[in-house]
Amino acid sequence: MRTFILLVLSIGVSSLSMGADIEGSNIKGYDFGYGAVEKGCTAHRESGNTISIRCKEKRLKPVSRSCEGNMYGGLENVKLNCSGGLWALNQRCKIEMRGADFGEINCRI
Repeated sequence: MRTFILLVLSIGVSSLSMGADIEGSNIKGYDFGYGAVEKGCTAHRESGNTISIRCKEKRLKPVSRSCEGNMYGGLENVKLNCSGGLWALNQRCKIEMRGADFGEINCRI
């Protein structure tokens, strides 16, 4: 029984540390990760269905330059679209609009 408990504990600790590494690691080719994008960038509706991405930190400038959003049926259906090396954000992150003009980026998919 003691061996079983130790095995379960070691597996649990191992999986927790792997999850933290994945969340804390940088996006390939950039000095920031998904967590930084989620915390430092927001979505702003420019006009009609077009949404721009604005980021606070200078190091997140590539996200502001390479990503945008489009509305496809109201505030509930907004897609993030990034080009270049940031295309990975399209699969991992989504825009969640909090009102008609402002939204947050959620990368915890």
